[in-house]
Amino acid sequence: MYQSEFAAWYRRVSVVYGIGTWSLLGSLLYYGRTMAKSSVDQTDGSTSEVSSELSECPKGFYVETVVTYKEDFVPITEKILNYWKSWTGGPGTEP
Repeated sequence: MYQSEFAAWYRRVSVVYGIGTWSLLGSLLYYGRTMAKSSVDQTDGSTSEVSSELSECPKGFYVETVVTYKEDFVPITEKILNYWKSWTGGPGTEP
C-alpha cells in the first residue's frame, strides 16, 4: 500500500512539474515572438505616425465588436478536458 501511494504521489508531482515547465516554455516563446514582431513594427517607421495620431483626443470614439461563430466549433477547454479524461480513465468522447 505504501509503495502504490508513493507511485501515485510521484505521478501527480510529475504532471504538475510538466505542466509548469511547458507553460513556462510556451510563454517564453510567445513573449519572444511578440517582442520580435513589435521590434519589426518599430523599425518600419509607421509607428511614429500612429503615435502622433493617438496623442490627439479622439472625437466620436466608439468600439465595434464582431463575433464569428463556426458551425462545428469545439472549445479548446473541452478538447483539453476530453484528453485529460482519456488519460485518467474518466468518461470522455472517443476519438
